[in-house]
Amino acid sequence: MNITKHADETPFDYHKRLVYGKLVDKTLSDVDYSELSQFVYGKSYSSDVARRMLYGSRFTLELMDAENVAISSDELLAELDAKLIEIRKEKQKFYDYRNAYHAIVRQRSRQEELNEIIVDAIHNGELPELDYHQNFYETSDNDLLVSLNDLHYGANYDNYWGTYNSDICKDMLKKYLDKILHIAELHHSENCIVWENGDAISGNIHRSIQVTNKENVIEQIVGVSELISEFLAELSKHFKTVTFFSVSGNHSRVETNKDNSLIEERLDDLIDWYLKARLQNFENVIVGTNKRIDSTMYVVDIRGKTYCGVHGDFDGSASKIQSLQTMVGQPLYAVLSGHLHHNKVDMVQGIKTIMAGSFLGMDSYCVQKRIYGKPEQMVCVCDSDGVLCHYDISL
Repeated sequence: MNITKHADETPFDYHKRLVYGKLVDKTLSDVDYSELSQFVYGKSYSSDVARRMLYGSRFTLELMDAENVAISSDELLAELDAKLIEIRKEKQKFYDYRNAYHAIVRQRSRQEELNEIIVDAIHNGELPELDYHQNFYETSDNDLLVSLNDLHYGANYDNYWGTYNSDICKDMLKKYLDKILHIAELHHSENCIVWENGDAISGNIHRSIQVTNKENVIEQIVGVSELISEFLAELSKHFKTVTFFSVSGNHSRVETNKDNSLIEERLDDLIDWYLKARLQNFENVIVGTNKRIDSTMYVVDIRGKTYCGVHGDFDGSASKIQSLQTMVGQPLYAVLSGHLHHNKVDMVQGIKTIMAGSFLGMDSYCVQKRIYGKPEQMVCVCDSDGVLCHYDISL
């Protein structure tokens, strides 16, 4: 049982002897396919793959014998190389399909599990009744654009720069609501567009945050979702329509390691799901997920002007603002963002940038990173020309 090449054998003869020895005259029947592939093809393959390759080679060799085809060994090897490439391509396709399938199953399983946990939490809790009141509203020439950025619900700190917890977050939101209604009355605003651009919950992405979080992430999601539901329900009494737009932030990712985190796996998405169910009887409240391009951006038309919403963790430079316009595929009037925890209005190459602050202020992470910020949000009055004016609301 000699599987090494003879000195007087051509590469073609050697190849044929090994293939026929394994599959025809059985002189190499005791040699495993995987071991034999190293000599036949110059590379080891699994037994299953090598067996199929050998049968393919046998079929080709038998055709040549039957038709008495005269072919050079170089041409034959070139043909075999081509077949090997095709086999490898099909093998890679199979691996890609399998990995994609497992990713989809994993993502859907996580989402369904989280939904079930939240449904149980809702059923086990005592939620206040939210009543819809249909009122008559006069038309006007402007709408309010109201930020609801970086609530970081669930965070808990008490330091030199301030104190924050879920109860304080609720008090801040009540104060903010009074300010919004005062501005709406001042400008006789018709509609209200609420943009919640990420980090509604504190999450568990940093060790310092994990230690100080008052509630676990599921309690955070339920708590902030109910808080936003009540906020939108109250706004609905004072505007013709209230529309809610949101994107995911970095604090809500499922995987703490950002390099391993999938963009589509963010807990923020559960908030929209909750709001739709909680406010389903409110005819003038719209949860605008249909305007989402993906989980990281949305577009909204306000009085004929196109606004694009992002969290801000992917869009921190002038070139990224231009990239957003290219990705959206239409001229942008403004980009709405958060993430950096302070209010700012600017103009970047003809596109207005509107960044709203946070409810959080300075937690331990901000202190460590020397990131200063005070609790604040922003309300813009928008007409057909764009942003007529904006208000920095200190919380």
